[in-house]
Amino acid sequence: MSFLAMAWRYLKFRRLVTFLTVVGIALGVALVCAVLALRHESERALSREAGLYDLVVGGKGSPLQLVLASVYHLDSPTGNLPYTDYGKLRRDPRVLWAAPMGLGDNYAGYRIVGTDAHFFDLPDRNGKPFFRLARGHIFEDRFEVFLGSHVAAASGLDIGDTFFGTHGLVDVPGGEVHRDFPYEVSGVLAPTSTAQDRAIFGTLASVWEIHETEDRLHSAIQGTALLSDEEEREVTSILARLKTPGLRLWMADEIRKRSDCIAAIPINEILRFQRGVIGPVQRALLAVAAAVVLVACLTVLTTLHQAAERRRRDVAILRSLGALRSEVAALVFTEGVLLTGAGIAFGLLLGHGGLALASIPIRDATGLVLHPWHMPKAEGIALGVMALCGAAASLFPAISSYRRTPIDDLHLTD
Repeated sequence: MSFLAMAWRYLKFRRLVTFLTVVGIALGVALVCAVLALRHESERALSREAGLYDLVVGGKGSPLQLVLASVYHLDSPTGNLPYTDYGKLRRDPRVLWAAPMGLGDNYAGYRIVGTDAHFFDLPDRNGKPFFRLARGHIFEDRFEVFLGSHVAAASGLDIGDTFFGTHGLVDVPGGEVHRDFPYEVSGVLAPTSTAQDRAIFGTLASVWEIHETEDRLHSAIQGTALLSDEEEREVTSILARLKTPGLRLWMADEIRKRSDCIAAIPINEILRFQRGVIGPVQRALLAVAAAVVLVACLTVLTTLHQAAERRRRDVAILRSLGALRSEVAALVFTEGVLLTGAGIAFGLLLGHGGLALASIPIRDATGLVLHPWHMPKAEGIALGVMALCGAAASLFPAISSYRRTPIDDLHLTD
């Protein structure tokens, strides 16, 4: 009978101890795998979307808040800026593409983004169109909208359906519903695997009309005058792609100096956010995972050592029947390798399976699409280190068994 078969039979004989040891290893491995995979996938997804735009221009405030609100639809805008600033930026010879955004309303928690048809001419970094229309058409009427792919799937809305927007960026009970301004769905976007899948796109004209009507009512009630010509109209932010990414810092500094706006560089803000906020949390989780793995390895060492002590008579009989010291040591080492291998395999499945389950609510909440079964290089290295730790923990009981003689074992077990 081979060492592998003998080790497997002995582990089966100690089912409970074997199970608990494997679970201990698996929990540490699962935590390490989940943290490393989540870090890699979140960085990939966040950087991919941030990399679509070179600048985000908005009102004075936090650059990170501006990026989260305009690119990921996750935060409140920093303030408005004149619509005329959009015209100036779009006419700048250094700008390849620019589009305005007007925020203020939502439907069932999904933000209604006012923009113009030029928004959908955005190219990806390879020069191909980033947005594609799955069905329908874009903006033939100012109150037509089309839906991101996730909104269409989650809301049940389809082409020709109508709905009313609610004031505010989040869906709250008792929110003011704009029942005098029904939107009609005219199209649905193809999936982009970005936060844009969670947005509803309408025209800036519809956003202006809804809120200017409200302003006129409030002004009439208060008895104040209201200016509503185009010079006074505002947008929430402007997204821009430059002809050369190297112009980012120059233009951002220029915009800050010549106006009351700020210009954020999305990729810089996201990297700063990852280093300053996400990074420390991930390192803390990895430290906990490393401690769990260390405890699991010590458990393997203790389990094998105790098992070897309990079966000294069996080892002595094997030695008396002609088994070599190296064969006995190899048998003990094989048991440890099986325990470690089973724990790593189970932990790998548990970690990525948990991430696969979590990827659905993450996608629903942020629009970021993760690939939970992808294994980054760092995870492969970590698994290799854990396998070596498990092998080292198995080596000590094996050496202890190697040093014993059959006479000593028979004498100690009498």
